[in-house]
Amino acid sequence: MCRLMRALTFFFRIMKYLYIDESIGEQLFIVGGILADSERDLLLAYRQLKKQISNIPMTRKQKEAVTNEFKSTILERAYPQIKRKLLYKLNSFQCAVVYAYDRFEGVLYQDEKEKRYITLLKLIVSSLNEPVIVVTFDAFGNAVFETRIISEVSCLPNVMSIRQDFSYNNKGLQFADNVVGVIRKHLAGSDDDNYFEIIKTKVQQLG
Repeated sequence: MCRLMRALTFFFRIMKYLYIDESIGEQLFIVGGILADSERDLLLAYRQLKKQISNIPMTRKQKEAVTNEFKSTILERAYPQIKRKLLYKLNSFQCAVVYAYDRFEGVLYQDEKEKRYITLLKLIVSSLNEPVIVVTFDAFGNAVFETRIISEVSCLPNVMSIRQDFSYNNKGLQFADNVVGVIRKHLAGSDDDNYFEIIKTKVQQLG
């Protein structure tokens, strides 16, 4: 009966979609991403972005490399104008950029990374005032760790479902990938391209 009541409660409430990635560097561990009001609006913004990029002079090989997946490291290194377009596109649909972070010293070993990741993700989800959230996180290729994430986060009362996916398959994760690195560089004082200025009205630090 309790499960049925919870399912009905989820059904009659508006869902939000949380896409999560992480960024580590400069003694900062960031977990964050996009909290979207609508999957449809997010996908529309993604298609519009691809259409805009089709007008940028590039070889066919370059366009394929970029548009198969909007990978943050590639855009920042070789296509900063596309990175800017992507960040501006975030302003075209209803979403928030959310994050939580830790500072650390020395080297983070894998066990510690996993603990921090789960702690920060749970902090983000618990801090959201949204009643129903569908969570998608970027896959790690580590089934044991991914199962732990799903097990711990799915217990939170405002989570309807949680799953892993690969960023090349998921448009929301590609947006998430492109914002977490921007936030990390902003916090570290190394955002030389001023990318954070583009998204700052959307950004919420949680926890």
